[in-house]
Amino acid sequence: MYKSKHTLPLVIIGVIVAALTAAQALLIDWLPPATSEQAGRTFTLLWFLFWSSAIFFVIITSLIIYSVWKFRAPKGDMGDGPPIHGNTKLEIVWTAVPSVLLVVVAIYGYIVLERNEAVAADALTVDVYAQQFAWSYGYPGTGIQTGVLVIPQGRQVELHVRARDVIHSFWVPEFGIKGDAVPGIDHVLWINPTTLGTYPVVCAELCGVGHSVMRSKVEVVTPAAFQTWLTKSKADVAQGTAKSDAAATAANAPGEVAAGKTVFEAKCGGCHAGLGTEAGGVGPKLTGLPLTLAGVKTQITNGKGIMPGGIVSGTDMADVAAYVMSIN
Repeated sequence: MYKSKHTLPLVIIGVIVAALTAAQALLIDWLPPATSEQAGRTFTLLWFLFWSSAIFFVIITSLIIYSVWKFRAPKGDMGDGPPIHGNTKLEIVWTAVPSVLLVVVAIYGYIVLERNEAVAADALTVDVYAQQFAWSYGYPGTGIQTGVLVIPQGRQVELHVRARDVIHSFWVPEFGIKGDAVPGIDHVLWINPTTLGTYPVVCAELCGVGHSVMRSKVEVVTPAAFQTWLTKSKADVAQGTAKSDAAATAANAPGEVAAGKTVFEAKCGGCHAGLGTEAGGVGPKLTGLPLTLAGVKTQITNGKGIMPGGIVSGTDMADVAAYVMSIN
């Protein structure tokens, strides 16, 4: 009789708490669609962790709610509660059960990690470069450099994630992977894409004032479409090499200050206040600095800090460099 007096209200409270917990879990899209083999395994592990935690949450929360309601002290009662001796069997159970669950989760997590990082013999290698505030991708042996990651469906992709300035974090939510890009470290990630489509690439590490706009995208295409893209991109690289040689020649020619001022205003004035003569912009004041013509051209080409490289080239490069040296 004593047990039954508490069982029914506990069950009712437990059902309500369980229903609310399940509703939040099932009615909200907590995770994106899994579009890689890694995501399928990782998301399953996450749901296993969630439902395991939910069971304990429902039990403990129900007991707390019932205890607060049933065993609350009467109004005005300032006395101590009755001394209660510990229940050894209960203490053993609530220690043993989480310990067993921890071992299960550790083994499960190890299996998922091992399978997610199993390297395929035909893996496609891609270099991922993070720089304030942009992503770029290189395909070794091809000369291809692009701002969009293009990969084939059904083939493993090995990503070598590197940072050119500060710490960033490469994250594609639908792929279920995330890895930090740390200066001086080659962080390797593996993806086995399963679903065609275009997915966002997000920087998940606060990396500066432009962190919120550090976005890119990855396109998963069919193997045939990837081969077509690869062939075309190689041809574009070969064609671009000839153009870049001509541009380099133009960039090294004497520039015109007046023309450089016009280009600077259009492409650089948004960051350098007062066309580089004033402080207060995102970029520094350019007057009074120990600059050389070669150094200016190198910085424009490669970028530095939050300044991206390659904003201008060819004749525009020569003109902008001449203008910067004239105000300096």
